[in-house]
Amino acid sequence: MMKTTIFYSVLLLAILSTACSSDRTKKTNEIESLNETQDSLARSASSDTISNDIDSTIVKKEVISDLEQRLIDAGLVDIQKVDSSLRVNVKYATTDNFVGMVLYKNYDKVYLQPEVAKRLAKANKALKEIDSTFTFLVYDGTRPRSVQQKMWDALDTLPVRQRTRFVSNPKNGSIHNFGSAVDLTIFDTKINQPLDMGAGYDDIRKIAYPRHEEKFLKSGELTTKQVENRKLLRRVMRKGGFWVIQTEWWHFNAFSRPKAKELFDIVE
Repeated sequence: MMKTTIFYSVLLLAILSTACSSDRTKKTNEIESLNETQDSLARSASSDTISNDIDSTIVKKEVISDLEQRLIDAGLVDIQKVDSSLRVNVKYATTDNFVGMVLYKNYDKVYLQPEVAKRLAKANKALKEIDSTFTFLVYDGTRPRSVQQKMWDALDTLPVRQRTRFVSNPKNGSIHNFGSAVDLTIFDTKINQPLDMGAGYDDIRKIAYPRHEEKFLKSGELTTKQVENRKLLRRVMRKGGFWVIQTEWWHFNAFSRPKAKELFDIVE
């Protein structure tokens, strides 16, 4: 009787041992299978990331317009890569300009000659030293002569002498065409808008002329604050080596036309 009991006990232990071994093997196989699945997913995710990075690079290359590529090839620089705090609103890439049409297609940046971009960054630094919440809002920089011609033609109802007050004759070349002029204003980040200059960008009325500010101040058509804002813009731009023209409060030159012609090629 005792032998029979021992026999069944040993048999039961063997069965239990086999079952446990089977469970362990099953669990091991399940863990290995799970690990393989995780590795496969990780490889797939890595592949997707690489693919996305490649796609992103391709997209970035595709958005460079013909105009921007020409500016890059000419050695000009994106001003926001020189000073990332500069703000840009390219008016000629919109219809919000004096000709009322898009002149820069698929282009929303401002490029300048490297030296001119450095001067602009220097002027912006001077501005921030006066008020850290101020920065420049740039409307235009390098402008191809082909675009200059369209602007010139848009004012064909005016005599040539009058047209040259607003747009340089394309035959002579604008300083913009050499990447040596910039149109801009002061942007107040506290109120999230430009300072009030008493006349908008591209305003061809005499109230936009720096030379007539005192006259309009006396008549009350310009306020003291508006004139002070213009003077602040001129003061900090001078610190960067720019000077204003007398018919546009927003336009500043870094070089004279003869000097720009001497130093740089015109952008057609």
